[in-house]
Amino acid sequence: MVAVTPTVGAKGVKDKGSDVLKLGKPFRFGIIGLVAVFFLVPILASARYSFLGNNNTFTISAYTELFGTNEFWSTLFLSVKIGLGTVFLTLALLIPTVIWVNLRLPHLRRVFEAISLLPLVVPSVVITLGVITSYKHLPNLIIGTPVILALEYVVLALPYSYRTFDSAVQSLDLKTLVEAGQSLGSGWGKLLRFVLLPNLRSGLFGAAVLTFAYCIGEFAVASLLSFTTFPVFLVQVGQTAASQAVALSLIALLFTWIPLAVIVIIFAQRRNRAAAIDAVDPLEAGVQV
Repeated sequence: MVAVTPTVGAKGVKDKGSDVLKLGKPFRFGIIGLVAVFFLVPILASARYSFLGNNNTFTISAYTELFGTNEFWSTLFLSVKIGLGTVFLTLALLIPTVIWVNLRLPHLRRVFEAISLLPLVVPSVVITLGVITSYKHLPNLIIGTPVILALEYVVLALPYSYRTFDSAVQSLDLKTLVEAGQSLGSGWGKLLRFVLLPNLRSGLFGAAVLTFAYCIGEFAVASLLSFTTFPVFLVQVGQTAASQAVALSLIALLFTWIPLAVIVIIFAQRRNRAAAIDAVDPLEAGVQV
């Protein structure tokens, strides 16, 4: 005979974990609301200021003047080009390195994590001078072009890109997948293309978006290397036109917030699917025979 019984605690009473969660919901929603107000109020105030004209009238002149300048489009295109190049170089470096470390050198994983965090400790000015000194013998095709900026951004964005992709790799049973693929006659090329990379899409996408967002918003290194990227153009505009500078800041926020929102949505969907799969388990329903 099969009987379905509720889960009981050690003293034969119903578990009160759900009651604790119910009591915690107002607190969690309150914290989220405070954080939302903390971030949204300045952004809404900035948006309102960018649309204000003379005598507090509504106008879009700040945006139309920006969109009508060649410098806006040239600096935006330069930052996007540098960002895409940085993303390509970062993924080309991370994919083989992280997979190899987790598969063959797991005892050195902590060492590589520590190395990836060094750009957060070393000032960007020091990194810039170090890169210029190290690459001074390279041809002008690299030194005198935005390629040098992309190479520096690969290093500076490493704390975010490495840990994002490394977390995705650790969530897989990497050794089992590789051994199963090799037992079926697959080489490393096919393993990466058909087995590993499809399972690491979220990690790849997260690392790419975080790297691109960093490139779009970085100012110090580009200014030191005398490149007029989008953030440098924003600072230059802010010295003469405050409303246009605020409008540029909102545009820069869109370039970072929209990709990050896409990441959150993708991860939430995957988490919900995984929770739905785990929920279909008769052992979790307290079935007793």
